Order: sequence, then C-alpha cells, then structure tokens
Amino acid sequence: MNLSTIPAPPEREQWGFLKDLHQPEPIRLHWDFQAAPDQTRLLDLRPGLTLLNRFPDPEKLLNTAFQDGLRFLQATGLPAAGPIPLQLQQEALPVPGSYRLQVTTEGITLSAPDCEGLRHGIFFLEDLAAEQCLPALPCGTWERTPWLKNRISRCFFGPIKRPPFNRDELLDDLDYYPDEYLNRLAHEGINGLWLTITFRELAETSFSPRDPLAPQRLEKLRRTVQQCRRYGIKIWLFSIEPRHLEKEDPLLLANPAFAGALSYAGTHCFCPSSPQAQQYLYESTRDIFRQVPNLGGLINISHGERPTTCLSSVAATADHDIVCPRCGKIPKWQVHANALGAMLNGIREANPHAELISWLYQPQPIPERAQWTFELARNVPEGVTLQYNFESGACKKQLSRARLGGDYWLSYVGPSPAFSRIADGVSSRNGSLSAKIQVGCSHEVATVPFVSVPGLLYQKYAAMRRQGCSSVMQCWYFGNYPGIMNRAAGQLAYEEFRDDEQSFLLRLARPQWGRHAQTVANAWRHFTRAYENYPLSNDMQYYGPMQFGPIWPLHLKIELLPLGPTWKPDYPPSGDCIGECLENHTLEEALLLSRRISSEWDRGLRILQD
Repeated sequence: MNLSTIPAPPEREQWGFLKDLHQPEPIRLHWDFQAAPDQTRLLDLRPGLTLLNRFPDPEKLLNTAFQDGLRFLQATGLPAAGPIPLQLQQEALPVPGSYRLQVTTEGITLSAPDCEGLRHGIFFLEDLAAEQCLPALPCGTWERTPWLKNRISRCFFGPIKRPPFNRDELLDDLDYYPDEYLNRLAHEGINGLWLTITFRELAETSFSPRDPLAPQRLEKLRRTVQQCRRYGIKIWLFSIEPRHLEKEDPLLLANPAFAGALSYAGTHCFCPSSPQAQQYLYESTRDIFRQVPNLGGLINISHGERPTTCLSSVAATADHDIVCPRCGKIPKWQVHANALGAMLNGIREANPHAELISWLYQPQPIPERAQWTFELARNVPEGVTLQYNFESGACKKQLSRARLGGDYWLSYVGPSPAFSRIADGVSSRNGSLSAKIQVGCSHEVATVPFVSVPGLLYQKYAAMRRQGCSSVMQCWYFGNYPGIMNRAAGQLAYEEFRDDEQSFLLRLARPQWGRHAQTVANAWRHFTRAYENYPLSNDMQYYGPMQFGPIWPLHLKIELLPLGPTWKPDYPPSGDCIGECLENHTLEEALLLSRRISSEWDRGLRILQD
C-alpha cells in the first residue's frame, strides 16, 4: 500500500466550514397561517407585535440579541408595529441569568434580573414560537433558572498552542470569533470560551519583565473579550501554572526559593510555599487581569498534564512525601492552597467579578485515588471552584465484565467513583464544583463535528446536578462544534428534570423539526442505545479505527505496522497491529460491541429514512 500520495490537508485559512460559521443559522418555522387559534388558550400573533423595551442596558450589550429577535420576527412575516405588546423589563429574580416569560391573550412580558437572563429569555421565546404549528403562542408562565452558572466551551477552530503546531491565536490575524458563530453559541447556552495563555508571555512582575510580544497578545485578547461580550460570552484564560522550571532558567537562578521538588520531567517543580513565590503568582494574575478588563476568569490545571507546583511530584494514585524543604513539611492540600490563594488574590484585586477554576486533571483509568486528593477537595481556598474530570476512573460492566476508562467519555454517563468522592469533599465545605466533560464528541470519535446522542447528555447532566455542579467545561480541543449537542447542553443547564429523557428529547426536537419531532426523538433514542456500546477502553479511543471509519487502511498481508495516535496529526496512517488498541477487550468482544453500535444506529437511521 502506497500512502505517500496522500494529499496535504488545506491550510487553516482555507477550511470550508469557516464560510458556514460566518452565515446566519437558518430560521425554521412550521406555521399554518390558515389555522384558527383557540383564542381562550392561545395568543394569536397574526395582528403583529410591538416591542416595548424598558430594560436598562447602558453598555448596549443586548443589541445583538435584539437584532437576532428582529431577524426572527422578519422571518415570520408578521406585520410590524402590530397591536400585541411585547414588553421587556427588569425584575429582581434571585438568580443571575434567569428569566420569566408570561404569555396571556393580551400580550407578552419577558422579565430578567440582568442582561444575560434577558438574552436567553429572547432565545427561549424564539424557540417557543418556532415549535408551534400556527402563528400563536400558548398562554402560560415559564420561569427558568440556570443551575449551571458557567457553561464554558472553546472556539471550534482555535489553534492548539502546543506541539506539533504551537500556533498562538493571539499572534495571528485570523478572526476566530465571527459574529454569526458567536450568535450560534449564545443561542446554544454557551456563556464562556477558553483560550490558552502562559503567565510569562503576558505578565510583567517585579520578578520578570514583560515579554516583547506581550503587547501584541494583550491587544488581540482585549479585542476578543469585547467581541464576545457583545453576545453574552466571557473569555476565560486557560493555563497550566505555575510552570515548572528548567535548572538554568533565569527566573529560577534569580529566585532560588522558586525551586521545588524534582518533577518527573527532570525539571524543578515551582515551590509556592515561600513569600516570594506567592508574590510572583499574585503579581502575575493581577497584572494580566488589569491589562485585560472583563475577563471571565482563569481555568488552571493545578495538578496533571504537566508539572506545576511541588504537588506535581506526587501522582494522583500515590501518597509519598514531597521532597521539598518547604512543601515537605505541610499537608499536600496546603501546597495547592498556597498557589491558588495567591493567584485568586491577584485576580480579585484587578477584577472582583472574575473567577478562578482549579482543575485537577487526573485521567488515570483505575478508580482509586490517593487520600490526599480528597483532602484537597475539602480544603480549597474560599472563592476557588474545583474542577474534576467527570468520567476519569470510570468503571462499567460490558459483556458481563467490569471495564475501566480514563478521560474523556460521552458513551459513559458517569460520574466516576473518583468524581463522586471529590464532589463529597467540595460539598462538605459548601464549595463550588465544576465538571470537565465532552459535549459534542470525545476521543471515542473526534473526527466528526458531533455525535447525535442528546439522550446521553440528558443522563450526564442529571447526574451532574445531583453531584452539585455549578459550572461545566464542555470540551477540550474538540467536541465543540455548533449543533444539536451544544443546544441540548444549553437547555439542560436550565433543566429541572421533572420529566423523563424522552420528554426532553421531544422538547429539544420541536423547534427545528416541528411535526417530525417525535420521529427525530425516537431516532435519537436508538443512537443513544447504540453509542452506549462503545468499548470502554482508552486505547480504543487513542489508537483504534473508530476515528477513521472507511479510510482505515486495510492490508492484504500481515505487515505488523504500529497504530498511530488518533489525536496527533504528525504520525503516519495506522498499520495493522490491531491488538495495540484492545486493552480491556478481546478482539471478539470489541467486534461484538462494534456490531451492536452499528445495528442499533441503523435502526435509528431507518426511522429517519422512513
């Protein structure tokens, strides 16, 4: 097989889907203008609406939502400036982001305590109108309150600031946040987007000068923040800080107290337990958040992925001493608290409304974690939200045997035993908890925009609510394309789970599919049943054939060529050593589970085709 003729992929600026993301999302209506509404139960919209806007918005942050609502009204064909009042007003509802919609036979009133509540109320009103079969609204009152405060995703085509490409979106001229793309995300309930930074590339402190490229980065970051604010979306910085230090790093040579335990990479972990170290972290976050107003906050991997503080010298499954003259004398949770407390103080001094999420990235497949991880959850500094992978350490019975999985899983609902214990620790101190999940797709098959299994999201979000989550990070670098999975996640953030999964799927389908909604919801149910059979095996995700589908190379003869990692584009196509991806399963078991996925998925497709 000659693979040398495979063409190179197009450059980022030539990606075809970018044109799609610049276009307004189509408005779909299912109205029969000839049908006569029941005037006692429905508000007949045919005479037309008049907007009575009494909502205070000095920064004009709602202009994009008003423009969206106007475009929707124009698409309906209803008369402009009609006799039916649509009143927008401020009301002191107890939870930010909530709203109340009241429809009577006399008119419509939409109330909210803040701009974002009103924004999502407008979108809800549009969906309510779109799902009707005639130009009328049912009379009633809908009050919706988000139990997930922060719903954080990422730009689908934002560059990856790590090998092999190392492209920094703050240093190029590509617009990663076009208006219609942001409008789609806002409609889907997303109110935060993360992008990657490092402290030393942005911050000026008394310990380090500002990087020569920092002004360019900061200027684009400010523009990005302002662009996204127009759609009610906050920009969150993502970092893995404090960074470990090479032994000859000038910052370390000038500040020996920064030298902590040796990391697994042979570098020095950053020791956060000296006054100088805490001052450095405080000044770093204070400067960045002063330079860029209106940031949503910072998501920081504090343990995992790569070395940070002295705590990184201890794995999540180990409990040995920290070999550091300072951190070795204090509890492990205190090491974490020393770093996070200083970072939070800097953030809050610059921006009292910004938040800090500390992410323990502990992806080990085994369910057990060292006791110190749960002690840490009980001792997070006040004001810091603790984030944990919802599925890492997963255990699920497949084909009568227990299987284990690490990160990340859409096919496994969760929570893992480790997440549940972390949640218990956070709740014991009335702290804030965030779940790291994948909404659109995961490593299982990350080569598609999303996998249409909203039923699994219903189950996952119901479990997240029971665990006490108040924030969610919806994706890593993939799993964030606009579509039905994002839309489901946005609705589930307001869901009270008073009815069952199938009822939710029907409500989800109605605005876009109208009278076909029940058919679509039934198909989704089969897709969910199918996808649950994905082999729970990290090696199947990372090296298996699911990502490639029909382009998986087939060999007529045994070649014994290795499999390539599915998440790295700089490897040759996979070979035929299929055993490298089996891990938890025999080949026969993997084939049986794959057949179950295929056959049940086909049942759903036949429903749609019929």
